[in-house]
Amino acid sequence: MRTTGVFGLALLALASAGCGPAPVPEEPHPGPRWGHAFVYDPLRDNVVLFGGAPRRGEYRGDTWILSATGGEARWRLHDGPGPGARGFAATAFHPERGTVMLHGGRGADGSTLTDTWEWDGASWRSLGASEYRADHHRMVHLPESGSLVAFGGWDGDGVLGSTWSWDGVWTQVDIDGPPPRSAFGLAYDPGRRRAVLHGGLWINGQYADVWEWDGVAWRQVGGPYDNSSVDHNSMSYFPAAGRVLSFGGKNYRYQPLARLSAIREGRVQSLGAAGEGVEAPTPRHSTDLTYDSRRGRLLLYGGKYYRLDEQLALADLWAWDGESWSRLDPAD
Repeated sequence: MRTTGVFGLALLALASAGCGPAPVPEEPHPGPRWGHAFVYDPLRDNVVLFGGAPRRGEYRGDTWILSATGGEARWRLHDGPGPGARGFAATAFHPERGTVMLHGGRGADGSTLTDTWEWDGASWRSLGASEYRADHHRMVHLPESGSLVAFGGWDGDGVLGSTWSWDGVWTQVDIDGPPPRSAFGLAYDPGRRRAVLHGGLWINGQYADVWEWDGVAWRQVGGPYDNSSVDHNSMSYFPAAGRVLSFGGKNYRYQPLARLSAIREGRVQSLGAAGEGVEAPTPRHSTDLTYDSRRGRLLLYGGKYYRLDEQLALADLWAWDGESWSRLDPAD
């Protein structure tokens, strides 16, 4: 299968407010990277990919639009300004605003950012800085309140255990919740009307627990589990299964995973690894899952793996239809 794309001009990488050129790949697709934003836009039936890093510390500020129908993937590079170069930002689609929302992340200079941006399908708009400073955090949209909720992350000095809500401004929610962590999975389960959190990283290790946020309070619903701790995993709700799915991450031995698991009511059930000769994503972490509601499939792009002591980025695009994986482009 082939991948086609349209080149634009190099984007302006904005250091929070915006200046300086952003390095972009020379290929007609985003190229290898990890820590990128990857969000399906149901209004425009495409996926927005922003930022991430092809290698350690080299964050980008480019925006790519993916249109994928059938087995053909088409990438287009947006040629306008946007958020500053970064990775590990929190993202979510906001139905009421009809925009992809992005908050924080780790900047090109290694700093942790506080700004919020939205993508309306044609351009980025800055919604300003805030008191909320975080990277390696996650956020989801809550249909009941029309707000965003975010949790945890790293603030540049330590791991956070705070919950934040956005309805035009970021407000810290004064409530107890999961222990501080970063690099966890978080997804909204519409059937249970809960945001589901699994895994994560703290200063001295990993978590294997499962928590749910109902819009009012956090509740631990599962774990810990022996030998099932994970961080840098990716999660998304999959309606056909009626469950949140979690893919990849790395285990307590620092080994990247290719495991796909289903999470419901606190129980984590492995769906198994692909057998010999079966096409499937290789072990990785620091990627993202997003749900393509038009075609009823999960999409995944890139991520990080290791070769000896070297950290390497991937550039492959995959789809999960509920039964099997299929590769949508030939990128290496």
